[in-house]
Amino acid sequence: MNKIIAGLLAVGGMFLILMGMVFIIAGDPNIIIGGLMLMVGFVLLIFVYLGSKQEAQRPQVVQQTWNVHMEGAGQFAEKQLKCSSCGAPLKDENLKVVEGGVMVTCPFCGKVAALEEQPKW
Repeated sequence: MNKIIAGLLAVGGMFLILMGMVFIIAGDPNIIIGGLMLMVGFVLLIFVYLGSKQEAQRPQVVQQTWNVHMEGAGQFAEKQLKCSSCGAPLKDENLKVVEGGVMVTCPFCGKVAALEEQPKW
């Protein structure tokens, strides 16, 4: 239910309840009209309450977009990996992850070494 329509129905229901009470207090010929106004006012308020309760139970679809821009603290330069023994260039296929560490195997001389990241400073 639209929130504006629900608000108008709630205000109308409260107005009818107030006017029904005024008519009942006013006296004998207006008691029936006041009672009808009270009933219609309460029906409107119950209708708005049940509609809002039903709408609250429906799942809400939320769409979010994330724009993340990351920059490093210094200059990034791509470096060519070289074997520490023979100086041959190494490629990505020469790297293996073994028990959480990165191991490098030289395809030319066969040396196996652990790859260590140098500090950024």
